[in-house]
Amino acid sequence: MPGALVATEAQAAPPASAPLQCRTYNFGVKQFSTDIIRQSVWGQLCFRGQLTSDTPVQLLIHGGAYNHTYWDSPFKPEVYSYVQAATKRGYATLNIDRLGYGQSDHPVATTLNFDVAGYITHQLVQTLRGGALGVRFTRVILNGHSMGALTAENEAANYHDVDGLIVSGIGHNLNPPPEQLTTFTPAATDPKFVGQLALATYLTSRPNVRISVFVSGGTYDPAIPPYEEGILKDTLSPTEFTALPIDTNDQVQLTQKITAPVLFAQGRYDKIWCTGTFDCQTDPQALKEPTYWQPGVFTRVVIPDAGHSINSNLSAPTFYETTFTWLAQHGLAPR
Repeated sequence: MPGALVATEAQAAPPASAPLQCRTYNFGVKQFSTDIIRQSVWGQLCFRGQLTSDTPVQLLIHGGAYNHTYWDSPFKPEVYSYVQAATKRGYATLNIDRLGYGQSDHPVATTLNFDVAGYITHQLVQTLRGGALGVRFTRVILNGHSMGALTAENEAANYHDVDGLIVSGIGHNLNPPPEQLTTFTPAATDPKFVGQLALATYLTSRPNVRISVFVSGGTYDPAIPPYEEGILKDTLSPTEFTALPIDTNDQVQLTQKITAPVLFAQGRYDKIWCTGTFDCQTDPQALKEPTYWQPGVFTRVVIPDAGHSINSNLSAPTFYETTFTWLAQHGLAPR
């Protein structure tokens, strides 16, 4: 269960040279509001300098077939770790393994969907605001990638308790090429997960397809393919996979309810969401994206030389700096 952090006073954002401090938690969350038994969600709170209630905190939410390492890469963290970059700018980050992923509990996979994921995220937001981690955070931002972005959208639309929303690697009206529908296979058949009984109902990416589906189109380090396969690769709920927004109407009704400011980021060559031209700069569906949100809340950016999983491309630092600039423009920078 969560430990305690000491609330302290600070007058300004810490210098980037301040040492990184991290605290690991197992949060007890309900999968459904009527549950008596709680599930465990793993998370790590990181910050530099003195942590106060005015420190803006970003709740980092990974996508399907990934885990928390998407946001905190052990490979060249000075380039690829968003946690490192954000904390150097004075943000705190709560980087989680979503329920069904990584070090969190793995219920039967078919009990997971984006309503469940949004509800769990809401509980974590309330934990951050409620002081259970030592301070009552007054500024909370959701930062989600792909299925994590759908999770963030669900939370922001239904609970209205966050100050900003960063979504990447997602869009409305998914229309994937046929070959992408065969990207995933039962996790029990994969060498990385074989013999793990808790994963019997889960999927994972087929061997050696992650680069072609998630990363290619952008430029990446030659070490990224084995890193994607060996470290970043995780499981996926089949019900989350089948709930992806192939039909626009349901997702539009959801995103139209969001009132917090939204930064919408796509890798320019995202092969999952920009399937018209495979170039999000020119893709007709990508260009329609602003029409699916309330007027005035939405900022769209395209990250150059990146594929779907922006954090695995060499242009990841460009995305990170883009988020910090946007946050500052919306009053969500460290003070």
